[in-house]
Amino acid sequence: MLDNATQKKLSFQKFLPILNTSNLKKDIKRLEKLISKHENVECVEITLRNEDSFDIAIEIKKEFPNLLFGLGTVLDKKNYLRGSKEGFSFFVSPCIIEELLNLNPKNYIPAGETISDFIYLKKKGYEIVKFFPASLMGGDKNLISIQNIIKDLKFIPTGGINNNNISSYLNLENVLCVGMSKFD
Repeated sequence: MLDNATQKKLSFQKFLPILNTSNLKKDIKRLEKLISKHENVECVEITLRNEDSFDIAIEIKKEFPNLLFGLGTVLDKKNYLRGSKEGFSFFVSPCIIEELLNLNPKNYIPAGETISDFIYLKKKGYEIVKFFPASLMGGDKNLISIQNIIKDLKFIPTGGINNNNISSYLNLENVLCVGMSKFD
């Protein structure tokens, strides 16, 4: 479950920048550019997709002490526990990870693709879910139909969201914010 303070920050900033770590210097420059362009950004997700992603995430977190950093692509308990120990503020998975759901972790955002996934996560107590990959799974039109079935679940649609389609998601009542890796 995601704490109220982080929820409010994400709702206010409207988009969650997702940094797919690859090169520390380039990633720092991207974040500096982002912050200078969007002063309201307080939360950033850093994905764990490469071998050195965790180390890069730790260094980026040190460079920007005023931001709340979350870890994305958290696929197991080990990375969640390590991220908690390192002081990351929230954790995101690209799917349902039973090992993490059973842990009932603080500030964890699981993901789903289907109405069955969303109902399952809702029954597990989650009120905020990542919808991934959003554009491949029906996008905003899917979220409109889901909104009529599950009225009290908020989504962070991610995957295929860009400047051309962001407003179609943000106009929906069941969207907390959108996740975007193409934020430049």
